[in-house]
Amino acid sequence: MTLMRITGVMSGLDTESLINQLMAIERRPIDLLNNKKETLEAQKTAWQEINTKLADLQSKLADLKLMSTYTGKVATSSNESVVTGTASSTATPATYSITVTQLAQAHSVASDRFDSASAELGFSGTFTVEGVAVTVATTDSLNSIRDKINAANAGVTATVIDNRLVITSNSTGAASTIDFVDDATTGVLKSLGILDATGAIKNQLAAAQDALFTVNNLDVTRSTNTISDVISGVTLTLKDESATAVTLEVENDTQTAVDKIKAFVDSYNALMNDIATKLAYDSDTKVAGVLQGDRALSQLQNDLRRKVSEIIDTADPELNALNLIGITTSGKEATLTVNETKLTEVLTDNPDKVALLFGASSTNGNDGVATRMGATVTLWTKSDTGFLTAKTDSLTDRIEDIEEQVERMEVRLSIREANLWRQFIALEEALTVMSAQSSWLAAQLSQMFGSNTSNTSG
Repeated sequence: MTLMRITGVMSGLDTESLINQLMAIERRPIDLLNNKKETLEAQKTAWQEINTKLADLQSKLADLKLMSTYTGKVATSSNESVVTGTASSTATPATYSITVTQLAQAHSVASDRFDSASAELGFSGTFTVEGVAVTVATTDSLNSIRDKINAANAGVTATVIDNRLVITSNSTGAASTIDFVDDATTGVLKSLGILDATGAIKNQLAAAQDALFTVNNLDVTRSTNTISDVISGVTLTLKDESATAVTLEVENDTQTAVDKIKAFVDSYNALMNDIATKLAYDSDTKVAGVLQGDRALSQLQNDLRRKVSEIIDTADPELNALNLIGITTSGKEATLTVNETKLTEVLTDNPDKVALLFGASSTNGNDGVATRMGATVTLWTKSDTGFLTAKTDSLTDRIEDIEEQVERMEVRLSIREANLWRQFIALEEALTVMSAQSSWLAAQLSQMFGSNTSNTSG
């Protein structure tokens, strides 16, 4: 039940203000706890941000631990509208001259044109496409015949274009000629106009043909326009015919390695800058970073610095440190700088040695910068036993403990405030009673002395 609050009627006191001031004094421990909670929450958020950046760094390190990052090949065509190529890591760097005389083509035929694709045709009987039987009823239309052919899975695809049934082989090459056998009695295919009266194809849209091309003046024939068995490690895609030779150059794909190494450097720098900010203290403004003085974070910073400056004694002596491939340390945050020109040159000349440096090669047991740094990052980020998990769990526990303390203290303060109000209300009530008694006594005295005065005068 809410107490009726009588404020200063008899005492003249600003009761509410007095109680608020008293409660403000008693709330100081809670305010201190809430301030501490805010600090802990800021620290927890800071560690979570570091965890996110460590995870990003780990993903970039993973790319550097793959041999394919350094041994990739790229095939460049002088005319991509005629022929393109993709190269695997097994491809030999070389230059090829390719002339495309003829593209591989799938056999395609059409029926006669009808007035409607959905109207009943009145044809019935059974014919075969590539040896698969298709039965047609008199109620079937072009659309339903199309659907029956497709459902037969005969290695062809049927469509309806401009009220014509079009049947196309799913394969290209001279061997893709579609085999049709008409119903001997009803001649459904002849009625459709697929076959003529002699049983030959009536409306051929595209003949079945092989691809004809040359590679370095060697004649090649294939049934498809995507060819992976002519140049070892290279897949060719023929797109158009051309009397002019197209040059296809296969070379080491240094750009992919450059991009992935730069991505690692960017991720590393973002992490190191963030750590430096969180550990910083500005003597001019007296403002400290959210994790200023945290020994664990300083240890992480130092560990990472050591990893990028270590000499990998299991790597090639000529390329056993990052500075030898164009990656150097700079600034008080110990961030990395990439000399892309030097890095590209080294990757072009010695991709295997760079792979050895980063730990992508099994030649030295995958020992290298990326594997060593990756192991350090794993110690910090492992979901169940990593340091960051323990750190954030500890902060969470401390925050929850403060919340429980504040909750208990709030209950006690509510009781304390209610008691203060009762005391002040009791004071007002007591003063009210005393005032009433004082007034009654004054009245009695007034009557008494007033009566005596009248009697004396008489």
